[in-house]
Amino acid sequence: MIINRDTKTIIHKSAIISDDCSIGSGTIIGAGAIIGPGVILEEDCIIGTGVIIEEKTVVKNGSVIEPGVILGTGVTIGEKTKIGMGAKIFHRVTIAPNSVIKIGEIVLKDMVYKMVFKRGAWIYREDSLNHEKEDKKRGEEK
Repeated sequence: MIINRDTKTIIHKSAIISDDCSIGSGTIIGAGAIIGPGVILEEDCIIGTGVIIEEKTVVKNGSVIEPGVILGTGVTIGEKTKIGMGAKIFHRVTIAPNSVIKIGEIVLKDMVYKMVFKRGAWIYREDSLNHEKEDKKRGEEK
């Protein structure tokens, strides 16, 4: 276990971390995780055992990536998102903040709303990216 007391970052000794990545303070990386080049893990993220994060992927603050997840190249995971065990996120997909991806799901396209994704379908949806634009439109209509 590698612990940086200044940044409160914990990295399991069996994790494989590219020299060309950024790991924010308070982030925990589990055993056997593989973090590719150009990856950005922001603050207070939890990366589970055996997670694979391909190059140029960004995981935003407070996100939880459970064991066995695979994130393809150029993926963006929004703040405080939870991705369940064994889920797979295809290359260049964006997941909105506060979303939940259930265990074993495969996500092939962007989730631009706060969503819960289960059994290949969105079971809950809330616009988390464009709500400010919608609020302004409503204000102009009055």
